[in-house]
Amino acid sequence: MNPGMILGTVQSSIGYIVLFLVCLLCVVYGIASIRSGKRAAGSEVALAPNRKPYYDNQTLETTRLNRVLVICFATLAAISLILPLYWLAEPGRMDGWVEHYNDTFVKTGGKLFAANNKDNPDGLGCADCHGASATGGVAKYTITDADGRFIKQVSWQAPALDTAALRFNRAQLREIITYGRPFSPMAGWGAAGGGSENAQSIEDIISYLESIQISPAKAQQQVQQGLKAEKAAAAAAGKPYTSDGQALFNLGYYSGFAGGAYSCGRCHTQGWSYGDKGPDGDGAYGPNLTDTTGQFPGATAGVVSMVNFVCQGSMMGAQYGVHGLGTGRMPAFCQTKAYNPNTDELASQLNVPSQDQGAPGSGMMTQADVAEIVRYVRGL
Repeated sequence: MNPGMILGTVQSSIGYIVLFLVCLLCVVYGIASIRSGKRAAGSEVALAPNRKPYYDNQTLETTRLNRVLVICFATLAAISLILPLYWLAEPGRMDGWVEHYNDTFVKTGGKLFAANNKDNPDGLGCADCHGASATGGVAKYTITDADGRFIKQVSWQAPALDTAALRFNRAQLREIITYGRPFSPMAGWGAAGGGSENAQSIEDIISYLESIQISPAKAQQQVQQGLKAEKAAAAAAGKPYTSDGQALFNLGYYSGFAGGAYSCGRCHTQGWSYGDKGPDGDGAYGPNLTDTTGQFPGATAGVVSMVNFVCQGSMMGAQYGVHGLGTGRMPAFCQTKAYNPNTDELASQLNVPSQDQGAPGSGMMTQADVAEIVRYVRGL
């Protein structure tokens, strides 16, 4: 637990104890007052405060005064000690409550992500497609023609989401969850995208996803393991890959590794996600990749420029290559993306930190992996 949260909890406990003692003293004083007031009938004249002789001057100016001064001094000393201790712990208490709220967002997001059942009636069923641990899964989907007529039902690979924050920033995750992917099983869950969830629910889901992300080092290690499994699965299917770049481009197509989360083909090749892919890079959600040498010309400079682009992803309105204009939808494969929350985002979430562009190696792939993919794609 965060030290600030511990300080906040201890401080709250002390406050409750003090409040309890004050209330107890008030009750005791009240009971004593009531009991002292119950005298025999007719005694009120003799016992009335204004009829009783009070302390003489000698007693008032010595014993009585000294007693009152001691009580005042003790009270002042207690206030002098308690107030500094309270304010010293205040920053930690606030940090602790921020963490408490963020933990609440994560727990709520986890319930929304999980399967919907009698034990979790608020679940949206994200886990039904992406896996209970968000490591990838399969969703049923119906393919139709342009007129909406049935063509076939397929099993669509749903990507792992335990690396989603390594390739997308929070704003991009918000857009994906809110609006979905209309041509796929991924529905739009936000009210703006025709879904059932308000803005806070979307933020809660993102907070949950961020809490389960694996480290860049682990993701990069999994790429190497997945590469071996993919090459073996392709060979077993009688369609061996000709290069590591081709296998990385299609990572998960034959092996199902991470639901295709690391794959370029998932977006750039028609039919890839449901096992009926066309030629690599022929274009689908992502653009056609068969003329990347025109966008990134030059045998050396073009490769370097293209590797940097794939590593960093696209940013809204930013130029890439010769005449490319970024939409912000191209994920970053070997560097985490920058993120700066706007006013509306800050209002919907207690603590949304900004994030600088990550250094090379802070993403899900290494620069060497991306270079292999780039060399393959430039040959398409």
